[in-house]
Amino acid sequence: MEAIPAAPAAKAKPTLRRMGQSDSDLPARLADALVDVRPAYLAPPTVQSTASAVRTLRTARWESASTNEPFDREFRHPRSQSVALVAGYSSERSQDALVASGPGWQALFSARVPDEVLAHAVAALVDHAENGSADADPQAALAGLAEAGWSGAHRRAGAVEAIAPDSLAELRWGPDEDTGQPSLRIIAGSPHSHPWYAELRGAACPAQLTEAVLAALASPAPARRRLREVPVDLLQDLDITPAHTRAAAATAPSPSAAARAAAPGAPILSTPAPLGADSARRTR
Repeated sequence: MEAIPAAPAAKAKPTLRRMGQSDSDLPARLADALVDVRPAYLAPPTVQSTASAVRTLRTARWESASTNEPFDREFRHPRSQSVALVAGYSSERSQDALVASGPGWQALFSARVPDEVLAHAVAALVDHAENGSADADPQAALAGLAEAGWSGAHRRAGAVEAIAPDSLAELRWGPDEDTGQPSLRIIAGSPHSHPWYAELRGAACPAQLTEAVLAALASPAPARRRLREVPVDLLQDLDITPAHTRAAAATAPSPSAAARAAAPGAPILSTPAPLGADSARRTR
């Protein structure tokens, strides 16, 4: 699929909000307007950021139980040993949004991961628990990143270290520097906001999960938000345009389909502090 051509530099991007304009300054009809946000990896999480993940797990009949934390839910697959802990909304967003694990692997997605990335990740967990990893192809998803312009996104001896075209996201995929176990680490975030990160580790980590996350980063699809949900501080890093009324809202396709459909376009991750630095991480 051909890359989407970049807009001419002289052409101003259409926006619904002026720089420096606060939520309180916006008329209600504009604050509630649906907008398309690019790159999607910088899209802020919504108040219901984990709602799609919870709905997917419930639909797949994973067994759920409350935890000791308010609003958090633990889900267990009835036949496998896969477990997913989905965090409820917190105004401070100090907790991780999703922690999943199984024999020989663990995955962690921080609190500020965009809704769409969580949706793809949970769909991959369900797919793996039901079908195994036979049809998963993380290498194809990596190729999708290369086609989308990520530098370094190609397999070589040792680790893959790739950076988004706008240098606002980076990933490292290969043996963990401390344990030697396979791992995928991603960090993303505007210089004007808190970063988000994801880490998948362990030799038995589901291939669908790796594939789904890589494919999400390569996708050119925008995130759909209400204008009031986009912090003013992020405006200089985003392309915000009115949502096309006939365009379907982004959904979470099956992970394999997501990887195959990954096309060149805007990256979906953010600003690199070095991946070796864990200052943004909260010790669990």
